[in-house]
Amino acid sequence: MAIFVIGNNLFSQQTYFQQEVNYKIDVKLNDVSHVLNAKEEIQYINNSNVSLNYIFFHLWPNAYKNHSTALAKQMLQHKKTSFYFSVPEERGFIDSLDFKVNGKSIKWEFDKDNIDICKLILNEPLRSLDTILITTPFYVKIPDAKFSRLGHDAQAYFITQWYPKPAVFDNDGWHPMPYLDQGEFYSEFGSFDVKITLPENYLLSATGDRIDSDKEDDFLNEKVIQTLNRLDKGDFRKEDMAFPESSKKTKTIRFKQFRVHDFAWFADKRFNVLHDQIELPVTKKIVDTWIYFTNKNFELWKNAINFVNESTIFYSYLNGDYPYNHVTAVDGTIMAGGGMEYPNITVIGDMSNEFDLDVTIAHEVGHNWFYGILGSNERDYPFMDEGLNSFYEMRYMRAKYPEKKLADLIGLDENLKLFGLNKVEYWREKEMAYFMAAKSRTDQALDLPAPEYTDFNYGSIIYSKSPVIFDYLMDYMGEDNLDKAMKFYYEQFKFKHPSPKDLAKTLSFFSGIDLTWLTSHLISSTDKIDYKIKSVKKNKDGSFVLKLKNKTGVATPLNVYGFKNNKPVGLIWHNGFESKAILEFPPTDVDYFKIDGLDKMPDINRKNNFINTTGLFKKAKPLQLNFLTKFEDPKKTQINYLPITGANYYNGFLLGISLHNYSLYQKRFEYSISPMYGFKNKNLAGFAEFNFNFYPKKVFQQITFGAKAKSFAFDYYDTYTTNTANGTNFKSLNYNYYKIAPYLQFEIKKKNAASPIHQYITYTNNNLFTDSLVNQNYAFAPIQPKKKNVFSFVNQLNYHLSNKRIINPYNLNFNLQHTASMAKISAILNYQITISKKKAVDVRLFAGTFLSGSYSERSYYAYRASGYNGYNDYLFESNFIGRNEYSGFGFSQFSDVDGALKVWTPLGQTSNWLASVNLKSPKIIILPLKVFADVVVCDGRALNNDPLLWDVGLNLTLLKDIVEVYLPVVYNNDIKKTLELNNVSKLNTIRFTINIHKLVPKNLIRDNLF
Repeated sequence: MAIFVIGNNLFSQQTYFQQEVNYKIDVKLNDVSHVLNAKEEIQYINNSNVSLNYIFFHLWPNAYKNHSTALAKQMLQHKKTSFYFSVPEERGFIDSLDFKVNGKSIKWEFDKDNIDICKLILNEPLRSLDTILITTPFYVKIPDAKFSRLGHDAQAYFITQWYPKPAVFDNDGWHPMPYLDQGEFYSEFGSFDVKITLPENYLLSATGDRIDSDKEDDFLNEKVIQTLNRLDKGDFRKEDMAFPESSKKTKTIRFKQFRVHDFAWFADKRFNVLHDQIELPVTKKIVDTWIYFTNKNFELWKNAINFVNESTIFYSYLNGDYPYNHVTAVDGTIMAGGGMEYPNITVIGDMSNEFDLDVTIAHEVGHNWFYGILGSNERDYPFMDEGLNSFYEMRYMRAKYPEKKLADLIGLDENLKLFGLNKVEYWREKEMAYFMAAKSRTDQALDLPAPEYTDFNYGSIIYSKSPVIFDYLMDYMGEDNLDKAMKFYYEQFKFKHPSPKDLAKTLSFFSGIDLTWLTSHLISSTDKIDYKIKSVKKNKDGSFVLKLKNKTGVATPLNVYGFKNNKPVGLIWHNGFESKAILEFPPTDVDYFKIDGLDKMPDINRKNNFINTTGLFKKAKPLQLNFLTKFEDPKKTQINYLPITGANYYNGFLLGISLHNYSLYQKRFEYSISPMYGFKNKNLAGFAEFNFNFYPKKVFQQITFGAKAKSFAFDYYDTYTTNTANGTNFKSLNYNYYKIAPYLQFEIKKKNAASPIHQYITYTNNNLFTDSLVNQNYAFAPIQPKKKNVFSFVNQLNYHLSNKRIINPYNLNFNLQHTASMAKISAILNYQITISKKKAVDVRLFAGTFLSGSYSERSYYAYRASGYNGYNDYLFESNFIGRNEYSGFGFSQFSDVDGALKVWTPLGQTSNWLASVNLKSPKIIILPLKVFADVVVCDGRALNNDPLLWDVGLNLTLLKDIVEVYLPVVYNNDIKKTLELNNVSKLNTIRFTINIHKLVPKNLIRDNLF
C-alpha cells in the first residue's frame, strides 16, 4: 500500500525493500597472460520479508566465452562481426569457482540458457533480515577490448563487470540478466573493499577511495607534476604509444567505497595524469577530480579536467550534490559506444574533437546520478537512466555552448551552409534523431526493455526522444518546478531503485497537474503529436480567435505564441484537446501565430503550426530552393534541386536537374521530377516519381501508393533519299519510349521490431508507349521500324522477403507478370554464405515458368538464359547505354536477370520454363576479382545439343552491385558455336552491368549520411 506524505517520505512504499550486498575482493593482474586471479567474500543481507532458498549470480565474463551467449547473438543482430570471427585467444571467461556459504560447500548450477548466469542453491533458507557470507575464488581470462566493455588492448586494461555478482531481488522477484552490449544493468547497493595487485609502474584508477596509500599518492602526484611540465613544454608525441616494460616489483592498492552497486578499474603504464578539486554548490564539500589520458589524445584531453569539473558542478546544482569523494575520467579504447559509466569513474573512447569530448564526459559523469546514485532497472527501463541523463546532457550543452550548431556534430565548419546545419542549434540533434524514426513510423515506445529496441531506435528513442519529451515537459511545468521535482526525486530515491511510477508521481506532485498524458501518450506508446491552426479571425477590439485542430487525436498540452517582427509578444497554454478547439488571444499587435512557438513540443508536422494575421493567403510560406537537400524549415516551402547528367547512344549527352522534396525525414508525400535534355537528338528525356505514404496501425508497417515515369530514346534509324543534287542524304530518326508505372506497396509489420527480416508486397501496373516496337529476335539484322505509337501493359505482383542478418544474409523474391492474355511466374533466391569477415560466396537460384499465353506472346516475353540485353528489356526497367545495340560496347551491357549467364548466347530463349544456379567466389586475395560460374537448364527446344548451358569466368567489381564487369573464360560447346556463327568477337564476350538506381537512392540522406 502506498502512503503519500508531504516531506522526506513522499511516495514511500511500506512494502519497498532492497537487499544489501557488501564485497571484499582480492585480485591480482597477470599482464603477460592477461588474466585475473582473485578471491571474493560477499556479505548478503536479506531485507525482504520472505525466505530465500537460492540466489541468482551473474558471471558476466562468460559472455565472451563462445558464440552461443546472449552477447554474441546480440552483436550479430547489430551487425557486429568481430566476436563471431574471433579466435579463442581473443575471447574471455570466468572459471575456478568454488562457492561456499558460511564456510560450507553448496550446490550451484549454470542457467540452462545463459552461461553467464548461475544459481546458488542454499543449504538452508536465508530468512528475512538474516545475513550469510558467500565466498569463492575465481579466475578471469580477460577478452580483447575490441568486443565490449571488459577487455584489454595489449597491456591497457578495462576491468568492468568482472566479478561474480548477485542478481537483484526486489518486489518483482529475481532479476537475473545475461550480459548485453545494448542493455545495461541492475545491481544491489552495498560496499566494496577491493585490493588490486599489479606491476608497480602501472597507473591505476578505480571506483572508490584509496586506503593507506601514501606511496601510491606520491606516485600519482609525481605523475601529475610530470604531466603539467610536459603540457607547458608541449612535450607530447602522439605516436609515442609504446608500452614500457612492466616492473618486476608489484604493488597492492586498496580501494573502499560505500553506497555503490558496481566496481570498475582501469590500468595502463602510459597514462598521463591531471588532478584538481571542486567545491559542490550546496554542501560546499570538496571533491577531487582526475583525468588519465594517453599521448595519443593529449591535444583533446589537456583541458578535459575542466569538463569533469563543470559537469560535476552542473549536475550537482540541478539535481543534488555529488555524494562521493572523487570523479574520474579515463581515456581508453572501448567498443561500447563513446563512453561507459561506473561509480566514481568513466572510460571515454576516441573522440573526434574537444567539443565531442566535452559532450561525452558530461554525459558519462552525469551517469553518476542517473545510474550510480539513482539505481533504476536499466535493462527493463533504459529511459530512466540513458533518457533522463541525456536530458541533462542536453541542458548542459545548451547552457555552455548556446552558439553551437548541428554542423559541429559532424565536424563541419559553421560557415559551411551544407544542408542548413549551420543554422540549427546543436542540442536539436536529439530532436532530429527522434523525428527521423517518428516521421517514418519506425519508432518504438519509450518504456520497453533495452534488448527489444532496434539498434537505431536505442539511440533515436532512448537517447533522443527522452530528452525531447522532458524538455517539452519542462516548458509546460516551468523550469523551476521541474528542477524542484528532480531535486526531490534525487533526495528521496538516492541509493535506491526508483521505478517509472516513482518518477511520474514526483513530477505530477510538483507540477500540480495530472500528467497521465505524458506516460500514456509519450512514454508508453508511439502516439504522435500534430496540432494545426486552421484559421484566424481578428475582432474589432484587436483580439483574435484561433481555430485549432488535432490531427492525431492525441491530447497533450500545447502553447500558441504571437509574434511581431519575429519576436514573441504573447503566449497562451492549452491543456490539450482531441479534436477541435477555439482559442482566444487578447488584443495584441501580432504578425503571425505559431503553435509551439519555441519548438519544444515533439510535434511531427510543424509546417501547419503557422498562420499570418493579414493577407489573402494567410498560410502561404516563401519559396526556398536548396542544393541537394536542407534541414526542414517549417516557415518555408522547400524545393531541393540537384544537377544531373547522363548519356546514351541515342539521346547523346544528357544534362538536367532533379527537383525533389527528399530530406532527413520521411514525408507523407514525396516526389522527384528530373527533366533532362539530350544534346544529340535535341529532345527532352528524364524520369519522375511520386509517393503517398500511409501508416496503418495493424498488419502493415507502411502502405505506399506511387507512380514512376521515365522517357528516353531507345533507338534510331537512318533513312535516306536519293536523286538529289548532292547525292544521298541521310536522316536519323529517333524512337522514344514512355513508361508510366503506378504501384501499390505494402510493407508487412514485424512482430519483433529488431528482426532483420523485411517483407514487401508490391503491385505495379507498367504502361509502355513507344514510337516503334523494337525487334525482339536475337538475329543480327538491322532494326526496322514496325509500328508507330505502340502501347502495351504488363502488370506485376511481387513478394519480396529479405533477411539482412550479417551472417548468411539472403533475399527471396516471387514475381507474377501478366497481360490480358499472358502470365508467367518466377522466383529468385539470393543467398550469401559467409566464410570470414571479408569473404563470402554468393549463391543465386532462379526458376521461372509460363502459366498461359499464345506462342508469339510467350516468345516476346521469353525467359532468357543470358539475361537481358537492352533490346530484351520489354519492361524498360533498366537503363542502357545502347538499348538496341547488336554489337560493340553498347551490346556488352546486360541486366543479370533470368538465367543470368555472363556470356551472351541466343540459346536458352524459352517460352516454357527455365532454371539456373549462379555462383560467385570470394575476392581473389586482395584484388576486386571473383570467380563466377553459372549453370542454366531450360526447355530443351531452346537448346541445341548440350543438355544445359554453363560458363565460368572472372568478375571485376568496380562498384559493388552497381558496376560489375564479367570476363567469361570457358563455356559449353553450343555457346561457343553460336558465338562463332553470329560473329561475336572475343572482346564482345566481355559484359558489364550498370545499376545507377542503386547508386543514389531517394533516401540517400536518411540512409547514408546519418
